[in-house]
Amino acid sequence: MLSRITANPPTRLGIGGAALAGIGLVLIAVGTFLPWVRSGTVLRDSYESLSVIRHIELLDSPLQTVLDTWMFVVPAVTVCIATYALGFRRVAATLSTILAIICGTISGIATVVGGGEEVRLGIAGIGPTTTLIGAVLTVIGVVGIFAGRRKSATVNAGGEA
Repeated sequence: MLSRITANPPTRLGIGGAALAGIGLVLIAVGTFLPWVRSGTVLRDSYESLSVIRHIELLDSPLQTVLDTWMFVVPAVTVCIATYALGFRRVAATLSTILAIICGTISGIATVVGGGEEVRLGIAGIGPTTTLIGAVLTVIGVVGIFAGRRKSATVNAGGEA
């Protein structure tokens, strides 16, 4: 008979942190599909924007490679959530933090650079803002995951716990 032995089950703080990080990761993924660029009356999500940049060849090779990695945001979110579900909480929290920092930096820059509503060509606010909020929630949730870890009991040589 197979049984799963969990040495350190998560505490309430750890579960709450995981839930908050999960919500943040979902917001990061959803934010990439919301409008990022406004061109006249047309709104483009982050993937359409990258397609336009790739089509008109605005960037050189190294920057193009960096932008191509944006296509892996949703698979990375999936890996983070699946890793946590499989019981590798600290690994999932670490991967989530790295992803949140990268996506948060990009969306934070886009949010700051974005113009007001009257701008005809520029960065739309909803996509980068949603992604930034998701990144912040993910980092806060990860802190809860790490802070909510239970310490394993140590046994002294005399048998006392």
